Amino acid sequence: MRILTLATASLAAIVAGCGGSSSSDSNTGESSRSSAVRTIEVPVKAVAGAADISCDATLLSLGTAGTSASLVDFRFFVHDLALVTDEGQVIPVALDADAESQNADVALLDFRDKLDHCAGEANPDFNDTITLNVDVDSELVISDLQFTLGVPFELNHLDQSLAQEPLRNPGKASGMAWSWQVGYKFTGLDVEPVGGITRPGNGTWSNSRWNLHIGSTGCSADTANGENPAPCDNPNRTTIKLPLEGANLEDIAIQLDYAALVSGSNLSLDGGGASGCMSFPGDPECPEVFKRLGLPWGDTAAVEQSVFSLVAK
Repeated sequence: MRILTLATASLAAIVAGCGGSSSSDSNTGESSRSSAVRTIEVPVKAVAGAADISCDATLLSLGTAGTSASLVDFRFFVHDLALVTDEGQVIPVALDADAESQNADVALLDFRDKLDHCAGEANPDFNDTITLNVDVDSELVISDLQFTLGVPFELNHLDQSLAQEPLRNPGKASGMAWSWQVGYKFTGLDVEPVGGITRPGNGTWSNSRWNLHIGSTGCSADTANGENPAPCDNPNRTTIKLPLEGANLEDIAIQLDYAALVSGSNLSLDGGGASGCMSFPGDPECPEVFKRLGLPWGDTAAVEQSVFSLVAK
C-alpha cells in the first residue's frame, strides 16, 4: 500500500535538490539551462506484510495456508533505472558505478543480514540502497520511477568469474548463478516454511525450502557464444513502473512485499518439479507469482505488478 501523500509536483521540485536550474538569456529571450549531477540514495525496503525481512524474523501468515516461515536467502538484481514524464518520455538515470553492490549497469539488493543461509556471521554484502546520479531538465514533469527486475541480457550470459561486481561468482553473486540456464537467478527469495513442504499424492516426497527463482529460461548453449548470443525463449524480465505521486526522489523508498508476492501460493504444498517456483515452463508454483510480478506465463498475458510500491523514506 502506498503511503505517499505529497501534492503533485513538476520535476523542478523533484530535482530541486539535484542541482538543476534554469535561467533566461537577456539577449535572446531564450531559456538556458545549467545543472549539476546530484547523487541520490534510494532505500529499498523488504517486508512481509507488517514485518521487516531479516534473518531473525519469523514471517507470519504467508500465502493461502497462512504459513509461517524463516528466511534463507533474499536477493534480487535491478537495472535500467529511469524517470518517466507525464507525457510518457523515459529518461534513463545512471547508477553510481562507485557505490557498493552495483556498477554502471546493475545493482544487487541483498537483505541477508547473516551468511550461511541466515545462520552464520554478519553478511558484509548486505545492501538495501540504490545509488543514482540524477541530471534531468527541470522543465519536465516526472510522474514515475521505473526499473527492470533482473540482469541485462548482454551481461547475463558472460563468464561470471570475470564479471564486474556485483555479478562476479565467486563474489557478491555467489549463490545467484543459474548454470543450467546459462545465466543468473534474477531473484533468490527463499524461505523455510514451518512444518516443511509436502506433495499431495506422494507420501515419500518432502522439502524444507520454498524457493522463488525468477530468471531467463529456454536459453540454448549458443546463448553464451561470442558476440552474438542467441536470445532465450522466455526472458522473464519485468519492468516495474511506480507512481511518484508528487514525491521528491530524496524522500521515497522502493518497497517489496514478499507476503503480497506469495499471497496466491501455498508454501506448505508443492505440486511438482523443484520446490517452489524455478521459472521453468510447467512449474505449477509459478503462475501466481509471475502474475504478481507483472510477468506473462505461457499463454497468460502479463497484468500490472502488485508487489513493489513507493513508500516514504
